[in-house]
Amino acid sequence: MTSDLANARDRLVPLHRLHQVATLLNMPHLGETATQADTPQINQHAALYADIADWARLSAHAARQLRDPDQGENAGPFVYLIEYTDQHTKGWRKAPGEHTDGCTLAERAETVAQTVLTRYLTHLADHRDDYELWLVDSLTLRANVWHMVTADAHPRGRRSSWPSSACTFQEAQIFPHAIEIRTPAQIQRFMDHHISP
Repeated sequence: MTSDLANARDRLVPLHRLHQVATLLNMPHLGETATQADTPQINQHAALYADIADWARLSAHAARQLRDPDQGENAGPFVYLIEYTDQHTKGWRKAPGEHTDGCTLAERAETVAQTVLTRYLTHLADHRDDYELWLVDSLTLRANVWHMVTADAHPRGRRSSWPSSACTFQEAQIFPHAIEIRTPAQIQRFMDHHISP
């Protein structure tokens, strides 16, 4: 293990190249915390490597689903979790307010992800004053969706004393069946064009 770690340290990619890699991987949020001027460069380096690793793992799972669509989930119950990140937040956290998690019946996980994220954005726009301090310019949102039956069948999915939920699947590190992301620019456009009833 020590020699592997030393080998990895000797092969570290410069920080500017990591930003190019993140861009090539089409990462929705390039971890502004890892690029702040007051953060030591070694910490920026480590944080960006971690962000890229997380995104690459998630992208590999999505690519496998595209390659073999017959292994996708069937219609049925889905659970979802809406999370956020911004320049002041390390990683992803559960979004505040209503409509951030739950269960619904649908045909496809992708449809659930789009629907619940749009509904949450509409809730934010309708109650903008309640979230004024939280709605920062760097806010990124994502909806994670799991097919409940498929996730329950995962070896890490069923915990006998815990009810099935998006939070338990997230904690068990089971990949979601669909993810929908809204970047800061997309959120701002939605807020600017939303007209309250």
